[in-house]
Amino acid sequence: MNIIDSLFGQKKTFKHPVIGVLKSQRIRGGNPAKSYTWHGNIFLKNQLLETTIILEGNNTSPFPNHLDFISQLVTNWENEYLPKIENKINASGIDNIAKYSNWKNEFYLSAIYPMHDKSSEFELTLEPIDKKKTDSLGIEIKNNIITKIEKYE
Repeated sequence: MNIIDSLFGQKKTFKHPVIGVLKSQRIRGGNPAKSYTWHGNIFLKNQLLETTIILEGNNTSPFPNHLDFISQLVTNWENEYLPKIENKINASGIDNIAKYSNWKNEFYLSAIYPMHDKSSEFELTLEPIDKKKTDSLGIEIKNNIITKIEKYE
């Protein structure tokens, strides 16, 4: 262990069969009650750019409910989540706005992260594939139900 690790803690890795390798922030001590942030990246099926995944957890791994939600979202992205998101976008009228009218082809899932430390509430961010564009969509999910879709312009 080097001096930096001794002073500030070590970064740990956790391997998940669906999500892949997740890395922690620096963890110091062995207190399982203390929360830490874990992160990783994954390519979703038929998506050109990587999705960043952020989870909360303890000193040994991300919380199981975060791992469960994100792994089932990754597994069911095209067949379950995209159709639900499309229905919500259409119902809200966002699809009638020119810059979002072709969102399924021009946007990708850029990030998945918890809204609160241990809860089952998550936000998904859809960003344009074209990095010159800055508009994005935020999708809030609670207990596997889409509760809100918001434009960030």
